[in-house]
Amino acid sequence: MPETTEYRIEYSIQRCDDESGDFVEIGFGSSGTWVDVDGASHAIGTDIEHRQWETRPGMPDPEEVDRG
Repeated sequence: MPETTEYRIEYSIQRCDDESGDFVEIGFGSSGTWVDVDGASHAIGTDIEHRQWETRPGMPDPEEVDRG
């Protein structure tokens, strides 16, 4: 049986700070482990679409990001 390679994509979500003009991290996450890059990519897209990324203290709630 051939070995299966697994993939994971880690990401950071940043937005421009109005005061400084610098980009600051407002969230992050990982696709989890998948047997192909397409699966990992789909997992990230779903997490972002449903606002399910992780945050640290001081980061905005994902549900409040760019939705007015």
